[in-house]
Amino acid sequence: MFRKKRLTICIFFILTLVVFFYYIFDFNYNDKIYPGVYVGDINMGGKTLKEATDLLNVEIDKINQNGVAFTYEGKESIIHPIISSSDAEIVDILIYFDIEKTANEAILFGRSGNFLQDIKDKFSFILNKSKHIKLINNFDGERITEFLKNDFSIFNPENAEYYLNDDGTLSIKKEERGKKINYTKAMIILEDNLSALNFSDIILEGKDIDPDILESDCLSIKEKVEGYLEIAPIKLIYSKKQWSIDKENFLGMMVFLKNNNNLLIKLDRNKIERYIKENVVPGINQTSVLPKFTLKDGVIEKFEAGREGRELDIELTISLIENLLENPFNKLDLVVNILPFSSDGEENENTLGIKEIIGKYTLGFEGSSVARISNIKISAKSLNGLLIKPGEEFSMLNALGTIDELNGYKKEAVIKNNSIIYEFGGGLCHSSTTFFRTVLRAGLPVTMRKNHSYNMPYYQPPGTDATIYNPYLDFRFVNDTGEYILIQAEATDEDLTIELWGVNDGREVEITDPLTYNITKPLPVKIIGSHDLDFGKLECIYSPYDGIDAHFDYIVTYPSGEIKKKRFESHYVPRQGVCLIGI
Repeated sequence: MFRKKRLTICIFFILTLVVFFYYIFDFNYNDKIYPGVYVGDINMGGKTLKEATDLLNVEIDKINQNGVAFTYEGKESIIHPIISSSDAEIVDILIYFDIEKTANEAILFGRSGNFLQDIKDKFSFILNKSKHIKLINNFDGERITEFLKNDFSIFNPENAEYYLNDDGTLSIKKEERGKKINYTKAMIILEDNLSALNFSDIILEGKDIDPDILESDCLSIKEKVEGYLEIAPIKLIYSKKQWSIDKENFLGMMVFLKNNNNLLIKLDRNKIERYIKENVVPGINQTSVLPKFTLKDGVIEKFEAGREGRELDIELTISLIENLLENPFNKLDLVVNILPFSSDGEENENTLGIKEIIGKYTLGFEGSSVARISNIKISAKSLNGLLIKPGEEFSMLNALGTIDELNGYKKEAVIKNNSIIYEFGGGLCHSSTTFFRTVLRAGLPVTMRKNHSYNMPYYQPPGTDATIYNPYLDFRFVNDTGEYILIQAEATDEDLTIELWGVNDGREVEITDPLTYNITKPLPVKIIGSHDLDFGKLECIYSPYDGIDAHFDYIVTYPSGEIKKKRFESHYVPRQGVCLIGI
């Protein structure tokens, strides 16, 4: 009896110790990741959410600068997750890493809410069982593949093809053998590597391949192709405007397919679409414009009616041209749809109640390029006079509309895979940053804001900027004043001023000074050979930027006494400087 009682006491004592150590263990890891949790080869055990995020940022900063290298038979192509313009304002995101979500998954391990499963997870490290969390990422496999195909195009087999001589006669270029590279497998490897925080080189696989179309195939249907070319020129007509698809463009739209040793001819939908969008759409499409109001001395002075938009029916146009070989024509009247502007008729001088400035900010852009200044001025015109209804969420992307030549925007230089191309967007983030700072001073709730990839001199101090990148990144806020808000935006040659007019409800705003930390130096300047410069001439086009973290607090006290506080956190990637040298 005594022995049984002693055994019971021992068991109780042991259980008490286990429970005691369990709670001590849990207490020590109260706000930390449990032991044995990894992201890639990085041990996250014992790290707070902030420490885990900082660790991941350090690793991601490396790939953002170095990129991922793909190699095949001695040739290399480097894909960078972020592609930017020379002033770093235009960005193109090929690989996106969700660092915050990854760190959250790491800290939630062992905290599922299932008591028995959580105990098993918490003490799995005792059995040397580690938990590997995948680095959450999203990459544009199609576009990366296109970049790779372009870089490794020297290995492609070349089909025999037709071309027009200067006198308009048709000739044939002979075929050449090549290699077929397995890009699909490369994307699978890339996905696995990124998830495991592995940024090592990816070696492409390929095999010898003959071209599909031979010179003899082209000879067999040459007369038929010459007959089809007689359809050109094909006239596309809208109102008093006219576009002409000549023989060369028409031949370029043709594709030739091998079927049971027979060569078939059809028109390529993608090539037709490219021609229509590049040549016809800019002369027809017109975005709709919302009604606008203009204030003077707090009084609405002028009302500008909205403008209907126009949009070419691209799908119908492509379909008709695509079937042109079966149903030939040499003239097509284009179908254009009218796009009404959006207005419910509520916005008029008698119901607005607008009487004072509730937020204002001016941000200078002295020294900017001509294209950047022009784009800032155009964006200011798009914003000026817009109304935000009570309770409405404002979207910067929606307000600016389509960013293209049709709306007056200008392109700026962007380097992609060691080549310079030109893209729209420079200066627009100056507008979104100015707007962000205006909204903060008005005490309005911000619902979407993302910092730029790089800490640029335009937007000091760090952490107070806002970028936009269609369709992923927008700047948004809500009008919670209960009254209408009117936007007034004006750009000179040196600065942009944005004002928000409405009704001051007595809310008070506090914005703390940004705190900066985790400064990371970029890699040494990179030199790229260029055929666009004189031999030996050096031209530096990308300034190096330090990586840095920053945050500030935004506190709004409402008349009711309610206080809302939000911390805006920013992580800036270090950017390597780039210089071109003439070769």
